[in-house]
Amino acid sequence: MLAATESLKASFAATGERRFIAALRSGSSGVDTERDVLKLDPSLHDAELTIGMYDYIVGTLPLPARMLISMAGAHGSKKRGIQTLERVSKEGQWTHDDATVLLIAIYKKEKRYAEALALSRELQEKYPRNYLFRLETADSLVSQAAIARQAGKTKEADAMEGEALSTFEMMLHERPAAGAAPRALDLIHFRYGEALLLMGRPQNAAGEFLAATIVKGADAGTVTRAHLRAAQAFDLAGKRNEALAEYRVVLSRPNVYDSYDQARRGEREAYKATNRK
Repeated sequence: MLAATESLKASFAATGERRFIAALRSGSSGVDTERDVLKLDPSLHDAELTIGMYDYIVGTLPLPARMLISMAGAHGSKKRGIQTLERVSKEGQWTHDDATVLLIAIYKKEKRYAEALALSRELQEKYPRNYLFRLETADSLVSQAAIARQAGKTKEADAMEGEALSTFEMMLHERPAAGAAPRALDLIHFRYGEALLLMGRPQNAAGEFLAATIVKGADAGTVTRAHLRAAQAFDLAGKRNEALAEYRVVLSRPNVYDSYDQARRGEREAYKATNRK
C-alpha cells in the first residue's frame, strides 16, 4: 500500500504538476519500498509494478538527463522495465491489470502495435463495460493497419480500419450500459480525429477535433489540444484560412504544454505531416 501511494504521488507530480524531479523522488521511494517487500517474499510479483514502471521511465530519458539523475543514484533500463511489467501482467495477483494497462501504452510508444492490440482486446473482453479499453483497441487497430498498408497488405489494412471506425462510431452513439462509467465524449472525438489523420483523412479528422471542443463539460486541456489538431488537420487538407482561425483560437486559450509554440509555428507556415511529433 505504501509503495502504491508513492507511485500515485509520482504520477501526479509528473502528469499533473509537471514536477519531474519530485516525480522521480516519489517514484524512487516507491521502488525502495517494493524492493524491501520482495526481500520478504520474492514470489510477490505485484511488488514489482513500480519497479518496472520506474525502470522504463528512467531508461527512456535522454542521455544528459540520465547522467544527471544517476548522480543521485537513480538508474533504469527500458528493456528491463518492460520485462518486469510483462512478468507482473502474467503472474501478478492484484496488479496484473494495472501492469497490462501500462504495457499497452508502452507497446504503442515502442511501435509494438500488434502486442498492444492483443492486450487491449484481452482487457476489453474482461471488462466489456469499460469503453477505455475499446478506445485502446481502436487506436491500436489503426496503427497496425498503417503498418499493414505500408507492407502492401491492403485487405488486412481495410479490415482493421473498418473495425476501428465502427468502434469509434459505436462509442459515440450507443447508449451506455447500466452501471457503466460515463463516456468522455471529448476524448473519444479527439482520439477519433487522431485515427482519421493517421488514415489520411484530414478533413474528417478536423470535424472530429472540432466536435471535441463543443462537448458539454469537456476538459479544458483537451479542448485546447483539439483546436490545435483541428488547425493542423485543416492545413493538411489545404484549408489554410480555416487553419489560421483555429491557431488563433489556441492562442486565445490557456497554454497547454507547447500549444502556443505549435500554434505560432502554424501561423508562420502551414503544418505538414512531417512536422508531426
